[in-house]
Formats: sequence, structure tokens, C-alpha cells
Amino acid sequence: MHPVVAHLSMDPATIRRMFSFARAEEELVSGFDLPPEAFMPLILSIRSGGDWSYASGEVRAVSVVEKATVYDEEKKTGRTREEIFLIVGPVITDQEGAVRRLEKCGEEETRLLVTRPFTVTVRGDRIIRADLDPDTMEIRVRELDSRELVFTGSAAYGLAHEMEHMAGGKISGTGIYEFTYRNL
Repeated sequence: MHPVVAHLSMDPATIRRMFSFARAEEELVSGFDLPPEAFMPLILSIRSGGDWSYASGEVRAVSVVEKATVYDEEKKTGRTREEIFLIVGPVITDQEGAVRRLEKCGEEETRLLVTRPFTVTVRGDRIIRADLDPDTMEIRVRELDSRELVFTGSAAYGLAHEMEHMAGGKISGTGIYEFTYRNL
């Protein structure tokens, strides 16, 4: 009988880069006086994109992604920078507006029609910002002095969605199968 050998689809150089990246994440986390699990939303946003939340015991944290694209019409080139905010101990202090929108949550089979606030003000015990720059391929991380942020549009929707998860609630809304097609 021959032993089973698993074949990785990644070359050794890629695996080394992954380990190096993970070590850099570990060093980043150790530079702040916070439980390592508080960084899970930020790490997931950096690696996979999107907004994330974590709540267990005394630790509650949420990451919110804001994107901005700068495009040069003359050169026909541009870049999209991402700002990811890690809010530790988040509390929504104000919200305004009502926007009906379709959302897809990882645990849901299909999208749901939900209502989210257009503007959300959030306070946190600590706020850490990561800037992802596609030109320099750097992730610059720093703690903000401010303990309050205001988000509008997509970032506000994402924050409200993640806060609903942390409150223990399942995202609820009207399923896409309730929609009807209309031929024009």
C-alpha cells in the first residue's frame, strides 16, 4: 500500500510569502495593547475584503471598509484605495435615513431586501485605520486619536449589518424569491 501524498496547487515561493504575511500580521497585532482576536475583523477585511465583526466574551470589534477611486481621464489610468477602520467596542450613537437595499450575507443562501440607515455615527474604545495602497502595495496601519466616526452610504450599511450580527441577530428581510419579473 502506498501512502497518500497531498499535492498543493501552490508553489513553495507562494507558501513562503503566505507565512511571511502571517508573521507580519502577528507583529502588527502584538504592537497594540489589545487581545489578538480583536483584530480578526481587520485581518479578514484585508485578506478577503468586505466588512466583518467579532464578538466573544468581553471582546467586540467590527471592521468597516471605505473605498475611493482616483481616475485620470487623460492617462486613462487610476487606482482604488481602501481605508479599513477597526472599531473596538463599537456603539452606534446616531443613525439617520432609511435605504432599502439588497444584501447577501455569507450565511444566507440568497440576497435579502433590508432597510439600513444612510448615515451611522459610531463610537469605539479604540479605532485603528489601515490604508491599502495598490500603487505602493503597502498596508499602513495607525491608531486614530478620535473615538468617533461617521459613515455614509455603503460603509454605513456595512456597519449596520455587522452590528446586527454582533447583537446576536440573524439578518432578516424579504427574500429575493419574493420579487417578480416583469417583461418590458
